[in-house]
Amino acid sequence: MKFVWYEDNWCFYIWKPAWIPTTFWKEKSFLEYIFEEKDHKVIQSLLNEFGAEDEYWLLNRLDTPTKGLLYFAKNKEVKKEYKELQKQWKVNKYYIAEVYWDIRYRIRENWNIIDYPIAHHKFSKDRMVVVLPNTDWRKIDNRLHRVKTKILESLYNDAEQTTTLIINIQKWIRHQIRSHLSSIWYPIVWDEIYWKKKDKKKWDLQLYSIGLTV
Repeated sequence: MKFVWYEDNWCFYIWKPAWIPTTFWKEKSFLEYIFEEKDHKVIQSLLNEFGAEDEYWLLNRLDTPTKGLLYFAKNKEVKKEYKELQKQWKVNKYYIAEVYWDIRYRIRENWNIIDYPIAHHKFSKDRMVVVLPNTDWRKIDNRLHRVKTKILESLYNDAEQTTTLIINIQKWIRHQIRSHLSSIWYPIVWDEIYWKKKDKKKWDLQLYSIGLTV
């Protein structure tokens, strides 16, 4: 596997393709793939400094179908500062997603923030549940994650009847964007979990930018 990476004074950044788990799981993970390349300059630095028990100081995770940058702290101070900014909601992540139908009117009407609580599904490990007034509480655990998904920009494709979105999140939970968009009836194209229509193609979500407020 070829790796796309770069570095700055604080982190190493490595591009993860879609449909590979980020970290150690029942399937072979991206961390395992990259650390097989022991002769690679960046990989060697991470192997020398950090251990597998700390996930080599990985600062973020991406869902298996999601592609984008994974970033690794270069020292303890960077890791500590990043975690503190996370707690203060000062880490902004920006994603690109393609959804079914024309969602542009929500932005025009200032309905571009989805803030329904999200919980883990009690009986299905591969799903999250967006908690709405009519939600069956027997299907969720007791812990609610209060997060926001903000739609910033949209571009409608009339031929495909889909809309490409730029989305911002600050505090996040597993499957947040996928489940939130599905809850307002604009699911991500080809999403097999949160959209009942079965398509042959695989979807993906892309993390394309991260910003810090310091």
